[in-house]
Amino acid sequence: MDTHEILLREIAGSVDFFLDCTNLDTASAGYGLTVDSTKNAVFASIAATGFALTAWVIAAERGLLPHAQARDIVRGTLHTLLHNVPHHRGFFAHFLHMRTAQRWGKCEYSTIDTALCLNGVITAAAYFDDAAIGEMASALLARMDWNFLVFEDEGNALFHMAYNPDRGGDYVHGDPGFISRWDMAAEQKMMYLQAAGHLDPALARRLYAGFRRDRATYAGYEVIVNPGGALFAYQFSEAWLDCAAYLDPDGIDWFENTRRAVLANRTYCIARAPDFATFHANSWGISAGDSPTGYEVSGALPALETPRLSGTVSIYGALSSLPFAPEQALAMIDHLVQHHPQTWGRYGFYDAYNLAVQPAWYSSALYGIDKGCSLLMIENYLSGLVWRTYTESATVQRALGILGFSRRG
Repeated sequence: MDTHEILLREIAGSVDFFLDCTNLDTASAGYGLTVDSTKNAVFASIAATGFALTAWVIAAERGLLPHAQARDIVRGTLHTLLHNVPHHRGFFAHFLHMRTAQRWGKCEYSTIDTALCLNGVITAAAYFDDAAIGEMASALLARMDWNFLVFEDEGNALFHMAYNPDRGGDYVHGDPGFISRWDMAAEQKMMYLQAAGHLDPALARRLYAGFRRDRATYAGYEVIVNPGGALFAYQFSEAWLDCAAYLDPDGIDWFENTRRAVLANRTYCIARAPDFATFHANSWGISAGDSPTGYEVSGALPALETPRLSGTVSIYGALSSLPFAPEQALAMIDHLVQHHPQTWGRYGFYDAYNLAVQPAWYSSALYGIDKGCSLLMIENYLSGLVWRTYTESATVQRALGILGFSRRG
């Protein structure tokens, strides 16, 4: 089986994952919500639901679902998001009960997880061109109160990262309220696109300019880095936005930045091969996801912080690198199929594996955001469907104009 066939099987398996791990009971208040992880399928992730909304676009385009069925799933999901899912000024609770759609415990109202969900809303609305979907998508985007999260710090306009009104709630240390800040380059770039149409244009541009562009170099690769060096932070916004087609207002090439980060990540894995048996030229990808000790956030150089490593390879992190380093990613896929069949299951590749522990560990779990990111990136590598649909949507085109992005000649 050649790598192209493997990619097609991975797409089909990923769609099956979303079908089996999304609440498709039309009598349920949680219709359309997708599990956070197969490890605990009783609660949903609002971010995973955004990836699922994009999965239905891919499924319809490839004939993996009848177009009408995919459209109806999107309709039902948007109804749930608009009417059943708790929100604070438009921002969704991070985790939800799968069946009831109610907030899970005292979880935070999250900016990035809401933004990931809304990226799926924007993509599905642009693709299906359905009046009901369009109306609900517009309502979801319109009720977002981005001004609520804006604050000033030393002349920079920034977004808070989350909000939690409950003492003792998730991420609350002391008094409840705002949580942390988006002051670094990471996965949040989609937020500035979504907010641009709702804010004063000058403020929208200040917010995009407000986060740091920290640069670091490893093995000759200069990268605008996220603090921990995890791959996902270079990939989540880029899974939807066609960064290869645009330069930002300062001429930053985010596609090239991610390409360098991916190649540096692989080079770092090769350099650490003597310390971790999992790492070599065809086994790389350090990110966040499953590990022998549970959910883990790891990173590679270049980074602002000393990377945390356990020897775990994030398979989805490498798969999501296909558009940026196709030769290296395809070689790893072939290696896994040939030498580590334990990494493959009913829905395609599992989340991760680690040969640096005894006994060797192979994940049997899937996370919705991980499976979703690799699905989108594989589709983008093969056809550009998600990039084209999202980036050319009226919402994103308007935002790119407001922020001052320029299309490459």
